[in-house]
Amino acid sequence: MVVKVKIDRQKCVVAHFCLFYAPTVFIPMLPEGKPGVAEQFRLNGKIDEGIVPDSLYEAVKEAEKNCPSGAIKVYKE
Repeated sequence: MVVKVKIDRQKCVVAHFCLFYAPTVFIPMLPEGKPGVAEQFRLNGKIDEGIVPDSLYEAVKEAEKNCPSGAIKVYKE
């Protein structure tokens, strides 16, 4: 099964809970500091979309659950 992650960077309020729960997946992007998907997980080079291994599913789900703005969405396909 494939785990997809999407960040709505316009909705993001830069609380950085995602960096706490899934620091290998989410990284701060300069200059504004809003998180993006780490390069090794990016889907087609996009900073706001990625595919992560099943082993990181729980971590990205926690990031989604704790995101105060609801900017993170996680899907299993």
